[in-house]
Amino acid sequence: MTVRALVSALPLVRGALLWFFGMLLAISLIAFFLVINAMQLSSPGTAQRILSRAVADLTEIDALLPLIQADLVEAAQTSEEDTVTVPHFPLAVELPREEAATISAADLRALLLSEAAEAIYKEGMSVWALADPEAEQNIDIISPEGGVHRGLGALSDDNHQALRIAAVVLGFLSFALAGLVFVSARGMGRLVALAAALLGAAVPSLVAAVAVRFAFRTASEDQGDYMLARLLDLGNDVAWLALRNYTILTLVGLWLLVLGLGLVLLEIRQRGLEAVAGIGDDSPAVDNGTAEA
Repeated sequence: MTVRALVSALPLVRGALLWFFGMLLAISLIAFFLVINAMQLSSPGTAQRILSRAVADLTEIDALLPLIQADLVEAAQTSEEDTVTVPHFPLAVELPREEAATISAADLRALLLSEAAEAIYKEGMSVWALADPEAEQNIDIISPEGGVHRGLGALSDDNHQALRIAAVVLGFLSFALAGLVFVSARGMGRLVALAAALLGAAVPSLVAAVAVRFAFRTASEDQGDYMLARLLDLGNDVAWLALRNYTILTLVGLWLLVLGLGLVLLEIRQRGLEAVAGIGDDSPAVDNGTAEA
């Protein structure tokens, strides 16, 4: 193969590498954004707020709270132990006898939900089985209810730590692939290539988030069981976080793409002007007859 053939093949090779690295970058970003969303959801504050709301629905605590408080006060008055176990609650929560006799309904509700959410976050959904070994959970694993159940189980400290490691690894991988895309492109086309990869990751993820949220909302509206309907509403609300994040990423990608295309057009125009100026400089001078003989 001649040198001229090799030189003529370079643009094709560069273009093929640009597409290849761009696709890898988009796939890497999809995984990276998914992990970031999961990491946000599994962070201690967010996860325990979600679990607290789920526990309130699962235990129907608002309906049982008057009975729980009345029996707790009675147990505190009759018990000789230093602590009293809260009755009619699936998880064992103990209170000092003096506090149990005087705690308000609002404070009791907040305490029970907080203790339950923290226990589930640290130990997983298995705490329900440990609290009531004879209880059965008949939830279809491929149903929306099963998805909510598995999602709540995924909100744990162990998963959060694992997701942090995965986010770091995928972040470095995406950064390296972005560098390869940058090197493979030329001029302001680099910005266009990076924006296209970002959109290639954000748009499919946004569509998936919309589909998941729509599935939860539809399943909630068609659900006859009140408790499961509330859990599906919770899943619908949680999906909003991913929907918001992917919407922001899509808008950022579109803005970068428009900016990049504008810069590319300016770059092309500048090259055209430089080419015209170069031709003008190289043109022969016209003899107007005033030159000396």
